Amino acid sequence: MKTPILPFLFLLFSLDTYGQSIMGKVQGGDASPMPFVNVLLLNSSDSTLVKGAISDEAGNYTIENVRPGTYLLAATMVGYKKAYASPVAITQGQSDVKAPLLTLLQDTKLLKEVTVVTTRPFVEQQIDRTVVNVANSIIASGSTALEVLEKAPGVTVDRQNDGIALRGKDGVIVMIDGRQTYLAMADVVALLRNTSSDNIDNIELITNPSAKYDAAGNSGIINIRMKKNNNIGTNGALSIAGGSGRFDRERGSLQLNHRTRKLNLFGNYSANRGGNYWTLITDQDRTEGEERTVIYQDTHLRFRDWGQNAKAGLDYSISQHTTIGLVWTGFWSSHREEGPASSYFRNETNGPVYLEAQTVKTLASVVSNQIGNLNFQHTFGKKGGQLTADIDVGRFERIFSNSLVTQTTQGNEPSAVMDGLYNRMPTNIDIRTFKTDYNRSLSGNWKMEAGLKHSSVRTDNNLTLSRGPVDNIQPDPLLSNHFQYTERVNAAYASLSGKLGSKTELMLGLRAEHTHSVGNSLTLNNVVKRDYVNLFPSVFISRPLTKNHSLSLSYSRRIDRPSYESLNPARSYADPYLYSQGNAYLQPQYTQVLEVKHGYKGKIFTSLGASYTGDLIFYVIQPVDNTTTERTPLNIGQSQVYNLTLSFPVKVWEGFTLQTTLLGFYSQFEYIYLGIPMRMQQVSGRLNGTGAFILGKGWTAELTGWLNTPRVNAMVRSPWLGSLDAGLQKTLSSRLKAKFSVQDIFHTNGFVGEIRTPGYNRTFRLSFDTRVAMLNLTYTFGNQQLKGMRQRKTGSEEEMQRTN
Repeated sequence: MKTPILPFLFLLFSLDTYGQSIMGKVQGGDASPMPFVNVLLLNSSDSTLVKGAISDEAGNYTIENVRPGTYLLAATMVGYKKAYASPVAITQGQSDVKAPLLTLLQDTKLLKEVTVVTTRPFVEQQIDRTVVNVANSIIASGSTALEVLEKAPGVTVDRQNDGIALRGKDGVIVMIDGRQTYLAMADVVALLRNTSSDNIDNIELITNPSAKYDAAGNSGIINIRMKKNNNIGTNGALSIAGGSGRFDRERGSLQLNHRTRKLNLFGNYSANRGGNYWTLITDQDRTEGEERTVIYQDTHLRFRDWGQNAKAGLDYSISQHTTIGLVWTGFWSSHREEGPASSYFRNETNGPVYLEAQTVKTLASVVSNQIGNLNFQHTFGKKGGQLTADIDVGRFERIFSNSLVTQTTQGNEPSAVMDGLYNRMPTNIDIRTFKTDYNRSLSGNWKMEAGLKHSSVRTDNNLTLSRGPVDNIQPDPLLSNHFQYTERVNAAYASLSGKLGSKTELMLGLRAEHTHSVGNSLTLNNVVKRDYVNLFPSVFISRPLTKNHSLSLSYSRRIDRPSYESLNPARSYADPYLYSQGNAYLQPQYTQVLEVKHGYKGKIFTSLGASYTGDLIFYVIQPVDNTTTERTPLNIGQSQVYNLTLSFPVKVWEGFTLQTTLLGFYSQFEYIYLGIPMRMQQVSGRLNGTGAFILGKGWTAELTGWLNTPRVNAMVRSPWLGSLDAGLQKTLSSRLKAKFSVQDIFHTNGFVGEIRTPGYNRTFRLSFDTRVAMLNLTYTFGNQQLKGMRQRKTGSEEEMQRTN
């Protein structure tokens, strides 16, 4: 598809704008200029934030592209009382406005106190998203990104199959700093498992993204924001943590930042080492005709992980209106699993064992993932809008190996020779993306935004599977496979936002995406090509009903393209009797999402959502013969998921408020299994609660937990599940803090499930080393008071999650 780029951009630049600028000055109580102060532009009606600016060395500031209306101005700085100016009115066609003087006075009470009286809550409910504030959390300190994500409202981590679901739906897109990882979900889970939480600022859960975002992800977006210190001068933080469950864990991180008025240099590094275990007990009962097979399997694996993350970059202000940036991010990890697995086969539940298999499993995975980003931002004067551009180049490399050595016994006669099964699978993924976005104000309180994006991904996966007696293992050409996959997506979007009347805000968006993909099995000489164009409309409407009540409505259409791993027809064996295999003919699944949200005083939020998914992708587990089971992705049917969310604070006692989130789901799945129409439906729910309270004399505490009711996901049912965590923090000085936490206090964070289909029933119970005690020390240095600098997203926002 050819996109008419030049006429498109000409149209953007030719539109007239009517945004004015507000200029003013901030001074201290002694009338001296106050540099680097946060200046906030607020709506006069409800004091919501509209825009912000930072005062320069002379105390001057400018807020550009302000729509007509009446506003309040506020100035804030640590150690000073918030200052307000009289209301400022902006009218159509007016010249730039000179704002009243803002005067900051020192807060002597605050300067004398040592105890912090307020921090960001662990979970914040906003009208368009949920934000998990990781940086200030006691419990999150010393954890991994995956462990923190599991505590987020509506997020479910499937540790058996390395999956992540949001509000009861799979297909979520995980971003890091606004960049899509382009990795298969299993690789995303591995990356998060080896990422220290001490480098994370917050996590955003966006269930209904606008047209600006890629259309990928049928259940929404999880955006993990890493820390970036924006203070003037040289600043940093050092954190070390250690602890243990059944196995030890050690973590450390360092953040550095140096900023002048034109240049911002930043970087961070973290290392993560530790052990874990994986215990899986499975019962299977399968019937084919008159033949019945009952299988009991018991697997015990020990893990060792070593991970490193690094990030370095700079932002440089070429002029008042132009900034360029360069960012490099690297992730490295090493994962190893070892342990025994036992399998027992019977013809009836309590019958004699006719086949026994004892397997020793050894798995190793070494990963390198690096991304470079070049970005550009330019503002066209005071009324000309803003243009941004990003170029991303990424390289993912993984070497995976899996060794299975099995001794079988039939009756009472053990096999004279042990059998070996060995997988080796190197994977390389190259990613190239370019995107540009442009926005500007129009007449009559309206704003337009538009952009283009191109992404190109090439993956090369060469599986060699060898089998035979352990002393003579030979490559199996029938089961080995060399698979290459390329995918190019060209996209364009436009959105228009503004006010209908004086209260109703409207945003209309349309995104078009053209996808061209080629899957090529060199071994099987099989090529699957796809070429399709989709339109993805989105609508957002919001309106304040009264002073305390607000209402919003949103609709969007989304796509979930198959991951590269799920398209690869090669087999990957978990044990000699269970393998996973991709499906080269897998189709994308499409979802339509509708959501209504209500807010009360900015504290209590209620939402009602519905989603409809067609060509549902699901990993089907089914028997191949009386001993072997296959796990493969199929487009099996359709699903409907309805959810009700209620988030509200509960005051337990003075100084301790528990932020509570209740989620209710109704799920209905209709699909075909082995030629038989099936229908599954169930009502389920989830409760999340988190709160922090001050104990005095520098001590604070935190409590968080979640509880899941029984639920169903297509074929899989799970019972009640939950977890409870607690933490304690001592402020030793203004720069040194000690945090102690215990996660999963009652060791209930496991996974239990069952599959019941005609001729095949399976139950499984999975447990990990989740009850862990951690001690974390954090020391900050440099100037910690003066804030500033831009926050930007980059080009490869929605790509790297599907690689493999």
